[in-house]
Amino acid sequence: MSDPWYAPQGLCFTCTGCGNCCRGPETGYVFVEAPEIEALAKRLNLSLDEFGRTYLRQVSKGRISLTEKPNLDCIFWSEAGGCAVYEDRPIQCRTFPFWPEVIESPEAWDEEADHCKGMNHGRRYTPQEMERLANNEGMTPEGPGGPSASE
Repeated sequence: MSDPWYAPQGLCFTCTGCGNCCRGPETGYVFVEAPEIEALAKRLNLSLDEFGRTYLRQVSKGRISLTEKPNLDCIFWSEAGGCAVYEDRPIQCRTFPFWPEVIESPEAWDEEADHCKGMNHGRRYTPQEMERLANNEGMTPEGPGGPSASE
């Protein structure tokens, strides 16, 4: 098996807090699993039922996603304060931009970087770290670009 295109140097990323990955203009999915739902409900001091009715939607093949605001922003994004649930944000959010479809080719990476000012800047992630993130393995509470990832 050959090395990935980003080996051996890896790629750089630091979250700038701009929210481009959290906002429209297109609809999207922020998939969540039971432990993430429980953490978010606890954070908001809501029962699981109340959290589900307010913030979740069923999507294809039984998957569950966070809802969106009418303007297609993430339900937890605020212009004034950024992510309202940052410390408990879903794994999907924690692993951005190291998603398999984004790191599959230099073209996919560059296309995403057109919308994310933090890509190609800041902390350098090794290929091994990137692959762990792409596979949702060994996540830290801060995720990529968080306090533990600062230079």
